[in-house]
Amino acid sequence: MKKVYIIAAGLLALTCVSCSRKANYTEIPFVYFPSPSLSVYEDAGVIDIPVKASAGVDFTLTFETVDGEKFDKNTKLMVPNGQKGVDYDIVDNDAAIIRFSAADTLKNIKVKIVNFAGELTGNKDFTIKMSGSGNEVCKGGYSYCKVTIIDNDHPLKTIFGEYTATEADGATWTLTLAADPDNWYTTFIDGIVPTFAGSYVGQGLRHYVPATVSEDLSRISVAVGYKLADKYNGHDILIWGYDGQYIYNSGTLTFEKTDDGYKLDGNRGFAALYDEGGYYLAASNAIAMAPITLVKK
Repeated sequence: MKKVYIIAAGLLALTCVSCSRKANYTEIPFVYFPSPSLSVYEDAGVIDIPVKASAGVDFTLTFETVDGEKFDKNTKLMVPNGQKGVDYDIVDNDAAIIRFSAADTLKNIKVKIVNFAGELTGNKDFTIKMSGSGNEVCKGGYSYCKVTIIDNDHPLKTIFGEYTATEADGATWTLTLAADPDNWYTTFIDGIVPTFAGSYVGQGLRHYVPATVSEDLSRISVAVGYKLADKYNGHDILIWGYDGQYIYNSGTLTFEKTDDGYKLDGNRGFAALYDEGGYYLAASNAIAMAPITLVKK
């Protein structure tokens, strides 16, 4: 057992880099995907993937599809994970050509998503990329769009999503449960303490802590002592148990199912901390004390 010292924490500033096109004497068609990613459920049927343009002249754009891959833990090799002709198909456009007229500002690439109903296949993905053009074209913004096909048959599907978390003193924040692509009965917890819940340290980053879920979905168990991928001033960030005075780096804390979510009872909560010369330090908003209730939004 060790004591934890409460300190104030500074905010991590994140910057956003945007792409812009400088004006030119010659009008060049400017074409882009509105977003670099898109998620759809496997029963979505035929979907539209928008491609936007700002032109003033007629032009053509070609595109290509890139199948997804995943790492196979058994073979130690990359294997297909989202294949054209198996998991998806381009509809009515075998030539993979989009023709824009001078007045067109939006075209759609139609994709048929294959539904493996009742079959646990896992999430799959593929990417559509702009590959060329019959005219001089500026492919600005996003020149690709990665599509993730979400498996409807995931056994934890009903518990995934955002929750309002409330700790012992009434403080609330948003906690998210998300899928672990490598384990059907593991969920990732994002925002296990308020520090990592969006409006504090690490805004915009994902601070995933793994947790196991019982087959009947009645319990979510977190093994304390987990080290986050992110660091604070070069120091490892640890998620340990905390009882208000002492921290613990072993053992398990379990949320039990309630009518509207889950609840962690007892006198132990979580603390996100780092070790600086033998002193374990934590920000005041990096602690969540039990009881902690989770109510799905």
